[in-house]
Amino acid sequence: ATKGKFFLLMCLMAIAGQSVLCLDLGQSCVNPRGQQGSCIQFQECQPLVSIYNKPIRTDDDKQFLLASRCGTFNTKTLVCCVGSASAGGKTTLPQPPHCGIQLTDRVVGGQPTKIDEFPWTALIEFQKTDGRFGFHCGGSLINQRYIVTAAHCINAIPRGWKANRIRLGEWDLGSNSDCLDDFCAPAPVDLEIEKIIVHPGYDSRDKANLNDIALIRFKRDVQYSDVIRPICLPLSTSVRNRNYVGASSYAAGWGKTETASASDKKLKVELNIKSQEDCAPIFARGGIFLKPSQICAGGVRGKDTCSGDSGG
Repeated sequence: ATKGKFFLLMCLMAIAGQSVLCLDLGQSCVNPRGQQGSCIQFQECQPLVSIYNKPIRTDDDKQFLLASRCGTFNTKTLVCCVGSASAGGKTTLPQPPHCGIQLTDRVVGGQPTKIDEFPWTALIEFQKTDGRFGFHCGGSLINQRYIVTAAHCINAIPRGWKANRIRLGEWDLGSNSDCLDDFCAPAPVDLEIEKIIVHPGYDSRDKANLNDIALIRFKRDVQYSDVIRPICLPLSTSVRNRNYVGASSYAAGWGKTETASASDKKLKVELNIKSQEDCAPIFARGGIFLKPSQICAGGVRGKDTCSGDSGG
């Protein structure tokens, strides 16, 4: 109780002459200009970071930064950040600065991640015909109610298997507590599945895996944290039309390593985006014909994704 009173007093005295709300991470807020926003960590709020990084900050800039504070989370300052996505959940998908944030065995050539890297990574738990449970596919969190995954994780699984739950915030499957250096993550969150939506154009017999995408909806909203955050989807036309050939991309998951055993810890691997001209002839040898809507990545020996990473 004493600690709670001290925290409240600290918030109220944070700005001389003003009251600062003590909100939780992700809560709705109103900034000093009366605009709706979300209470997030300062370093994740690009509009305020841009003001802070100005070569010369005016008194109004300084006052606006101070008045934007809305609380603390794990000793880190929270600010009321206004982005393109509404804080009240009226939009379906979060947009920057409310997504794509990182605080710091088919993954071949993969390197271990930090606990809070790729916080949108999800695991799909399956119930098997013998009654056992296991994680065999991945996905990415896109908002508080959905993950996006691969359709083949739903429609091309062994007969009798059933997607059971979604796990978020996981790092080390072999440990009950995820700790690295001086940071320990909250316990992973398991969510019951309410609905699965597979792309109607997906055909598991198609070797090219066209329309290999599905959505899984939870029965309840998940609360964001340092290790649970949504990824940004390419909603804008400029992002969708950008030429990514030669750019680096990352795959993350718990798939097989070079020793063909599954990894307990989340791994990442860097993959270069390749042009259709480079990839199409290689896939054509196996009777797979790529479409312009598909992206090809890889091409470095010893670096790839494998079973267990599907969907993410």
